[in-house]
Amino acid sequence: MAREPRLQVGGLAPALKRSGRGALGFSGRGANALTASGVLVCGIVLALLAGINTKYAIFAGICILAIGLYAVAPLVVVASAVPATLLVARLGTSSSNLSVSDLVLFATTFAALPYLRLRESPVMKRLLVVLVIYQAALLLTVVDNPYRADLIEWFHELFLVGGSLIVGWVVAREGYAKAALSAFLGGATFIALWTCEEAVRTHFQVVQLPLGMQKNFVGVMLMFAVVVAFLNPDWVGWEGKAYRVAMYICVLGILASQSRQAMIGCALGIVVATARTRRMSGVSRRSKVLLAAMVPLVIIAYVTVSQQFASGNRFNSVHQRQAWYHEALLVWHTSPWLGVGLRWWYTSRFPFSFQPPNGELEMLSSAGIVGLAAILLLFGRSLVLLWRVPAAFGTLAFTAVLMRFAEGQLDIFWVTATSAIPWILAGISLGAMARSEHTEDSRPAVLPMRMSRTAWP
Repeated sequence: MAREPRLQVGGLAPALKRSGRGALGFSGRGANALTASGVLVCGIVLALLAGINTKYAIFAGICILAIGLYAVAPLVVVASAVPATLLVARLGTSSSNLSVSDLVLFATTFAALPYLRLRESPVMKRLLVVLVIYQAALLLTVVDNPYRADLIEWFHELFLVGGSLIVGWVVAREGYAKAALSAFLGGATFIALWTCEEAVRTHFQVVQLPLGMQKNFVGVMLMFAVVVAFLNPDWVGWEGKAYRVAMYICVLGILASQSRQAMIGCALGIVVATARTRRMSGVSRRSKVLLAAMVPLVIIAYVTVSQQFASGNRFNSVHQRQAWYHEALLVWHTSPWLGVGLRWWYTSRFPFSFQPPNGELEMLSSAGIVGLAAILLLFGRSLVLLWRVPAAFGTLAFTAVLMRFAEGQLDIFWVTATSAIPWILAGISLGAMARSEHTEDSRPAVLPMRMSRTAWP
């Protein structure tokens, strides 16, 4: 077995200390002087930016901190993209529609590329080929409808799928799957508790948390957290009862969020995961309890939808969606084959200004019949490839992508972290499989600075 290259950060310092030289060949005093100069320059830059705009100074400070952390522990920076999917606060203008999770994913994708080894994961390579075909099809509508928002969305979707796969794969391949998923589950549990508290405080009105966390975002992210905790694959290695407690708290959070698509998607994910893992130890015992917990979620979703269908209120969510479906088809009829452009709702070319609350209608109006065929190929082929992966690694990946596709039939589809997290989970699953096949030690990596002691659970 060929030896794989490893980053020996800890082994470099003693050798440099013995030689009396720094990492760049400077002597001890020279290295100290260089460090002091760098700190001074950074301080001056931050002070100048603070005088211009405080936001610029904060952003620059975060970038400097991230660069410094990447120099010391690069894989910790890459792994931060997983819990960062819970940060949906918006940055910039509405035309760019960039979120914190988008920015982190963009940066960590480039940080992860040096550690990507596609030869170790044929399935990963095939998924990226399918993504290239999808992006090539969308490029036709970008060329046919040249405007800024169109091009931005093309790159956005490239990173939501491709960047997420790469980041997830590298995180698990280098042994950081447990740390990353623990942080994600811990953050999701906090949001679930916050959602429950807010629901009680407002007498069970529709939850709207700060920082852009509206009910559907909260429900969908908790949906993925529930499935991750429910499966708890062997390669994650959670022990004890903490992750189970977190799972049930997240179920309560979905209920408190009143997100119907999350309720339906979560029930579907648990059923599919149970059916595929019925022979795996532990899952069958947990499945009965959690399947029972899914029953009220499905009943509540069905009852509320039925009531809104029968209601005379033409502005409730069900009737509003029907109107949007009709208007999206009217937009599509203006350009059936290539569509009217990605993010057409940010332009003033049409009397309608909304993102269609359905994945197929969004692609049909945006990229026409070509775009619809492309997205069906992307998800259809990906699901086939992930289904063929051994159940120990492929179940989480297949279930996450299927849940996102099913849930996207009831709400807007290409939207920040809710579109990234299923592909991150798919990448993590494939990276864990590559780690088990190509390394003798498949144990999770230990985070530096004793961070592993604070990992969840």
